[in-house]
Amino acid sequence: MPGKPLPPNPYSGPEEAAYNTCRHLERLLDWSEVVSDEVRTSKRTPQLCGRLLGYMMLEAPTPEGRLNVAREIQTCTSASDTQDRLAALAQFYEHHFIRVFKSAKGATPTVSTHPSRPSFNMTAEQINQLLEEAPQDHRAAKLLIFHLTGRYDAATAISRYPEDETFIAPAPIAPTELAHIIAESTNANIQEGSTKRSYAASAWAVLDRFGKVNVVDNELNGQGIHRLPNVMTMSVDVHIFFDTLQIWFEEIGTDRYRLCARWDSILTSLGVDLNNPVIQLTTTNASLPLPNSHLLRLHATCAKVAHLSGAGEYIDAIFRDMEELKVLASDGGSAHVLQDALLHSGRQVAVH
Repeated sequence: MPGKPLPPNPYSGPEEAAYNTCRHLERLLDWSEVVSDEVRTSKRTPQLCGRLLGYMMLEAPTPEGRLNVAREIQTCTSASDTQDRLAALAQFYEHHFIRVFKSAKGATPTVSTHPSRPSFNMTAEQINQLLEEAPQDHRAAKLLIFHLTGRYDAATAISRYPEDETFIAPAPIAPTELAHIIAESTNANIQEGSTKRSYAASAWAVLDRFGKVNVVDNELNGQGIHRLPNVMTMSVDVHIFFDTLQIWFEEIGTDRYRLCARWDSILTSLGVDLNNPVIQLTTTNASLPLPNSHLLRLHATCAKVAHLSGAGEYIDAIFRDMEELKVLASDGGSAHVLQDALLHSGRQVAVH
């Protein structure tokens, strides 16, 4: 899970000091002897944490988001348990930012306490009071997208043939699914007082402070998570790559994007021309909005942070270990797997 080394410091002022902290953490071979057992057994190395925080700054979609991350990092450095707090901050962003976009097996991550900013907790508490449950039936959204794009999926096209044998679909037919940019699970099962509700409130607070995406102002609350600005229809294979952050959209013009991927082979397998991997989003009905460029930019940021830092591979490895591990090693070598499994299932115990 090495990721990519952080580049030289491009900042000045408070951001310069925060980024230097990230690079210092990245260079450490191991945690100090006084670091907590929780940090040591998690297998999140100083290198991984330093790169995650550093790339959160480098790839921030807004200047305000970058400054917020920098301030949080610097608040950690002013405490006596600096390494513990920096590790906790990296874990917090892994759980409440990357996991908002990255699909992975397992339950909702345990709600982490933000290690540095009291104002962040105030924001999360305010959002908690406003959250609404999202209905899980999004057939209406998919039907609207058919009107927006003029495209048909296989099931819809096949259903038309018994009615009209002369029917010709206006575009290539393929099985499609409704893909959410911000995961629909974010607003699911958020009953009052539940762990899932607290997690959702913290996740939305991160999106607000880091990317200026507000659950209320952007109309993503409750059934709003299924609104057209947050959804797209994708073929099944593209949907999987999108949800696992293997592909993302980089904006190059108005509703015009370059399709990017972790590896060129992914684009090739999807039939994308590597010399011109450009997509122009269009609509056949001007009253129906296209996917929100700001949300797609935040998804792209998440994908790049996950890959450049190595955090995406770390998450994949944890869930792969959970699937493959049948019996915990008697020597404690599997403690990190148990701990992360418990963190993602909403339970915490001390692992010795």
